[in-house]
Amino acid sequence: MQCISMDDNIRLKNTIVTIGKFDGVHKGHEKLFEEIKKNANGRQKVVLTFETSPRAFLDAHAGKTIVTEAEKQMLCDSRGMDIYIRMPMNREFLALTPDEFVKKILKDRIGATTIVCGPDFRFGTKASGDVKFLEENQNKYDYRLIVVEKEQYHNQDISSTSIREKILEGKMMEVNEMLDHPYCVIGKVEQGKKLGRTLGFPTANVIPEETKLLPPRGVYRTVINVAGKRFHSISNIGVNPTVEHGRNTKIETHIIDFEKYLYDEIVQVDFYEFVRPERTFASVEELKAQVERDIEVCRGKNG
Repeated sequence: MQCISMDDNIRLKNTIVTIGKFDGVHKGHEKLFEEIKKNANGRQKVVLTFETSPRAFLDAHAGKTIVTEAEKQMLCDSRGMDIYIRMPMNREFLALTPDEFVKKILKDRIGATTIVCGPDFRFGTKASGDVKFLEENQNKYDYRLIVVEKEQYHNQDISSTSIREKILEGKMMEVNEMLDHPYCVIGKVEQGKKLGRTLGFPTANVIPEETKLLPPRGVYRTVINVAGKRFHSISNIGVNPTVEHGRNTKIETHIIDFEKYLYDEIVQVDFYEFVRPERTFASVEELKAQVERDIEVCRGKNG
């Protein structure tokens, strides 16, 4: 998949495109991708996505994202898209009218001959463009519009907002069902203080990006992906209060029945189940005993 920016001098022709934030690349987004693949007929399949949401651009304290930019690219690539275009969020873009957005962005720059979107897609200044506008202007701008109905989970529309709520509650099984893939954290294994190794439980430590929305602090059943291989693991999100006094949240993953060092490796940690909250133990021995119990809970489970 080719990854480019609208800041680049791009002039594509005869493409099929879908547009949105795609935070999480969840089950509803996958319906859009499937529709694109079904209707491509040899055309390039394009994802136009915003680097950040309009709200986050205007409000520095807006919520974090389910996936980082790198994770979103990886997920779109795995869904068979050909071109991934980042739309930098700036005031010039936000000021585009719906007409200008369709003409200058979708037609002149991306060469869209088919547009695929959900029923609540909005665009243009003050979100004044909508599906009705796209339907009414198909002949004017020479494109075909395909509207894909939302995917549901327990009779409720799946949305990035609903998934964020479940992440913050630590309900990873429900999160993964709505995403249709495991919630994950991707990052480079950092050298820590090696406290886990001295306790007999070596860990691969990943510092998540600041933009990443994390589940509550605690212990989780996970699977770690290393160089294309998957291993059962157990991960702690937090600051390790029993043996450290740091403030920065990190993800420490102990790979069950695995002895190799992974420093500087890029790994993907998939989260499957909340095990227990992070807490301070009275002694290191009490901590070790609890970790041993946690490992047995997670050993050999499917995931």
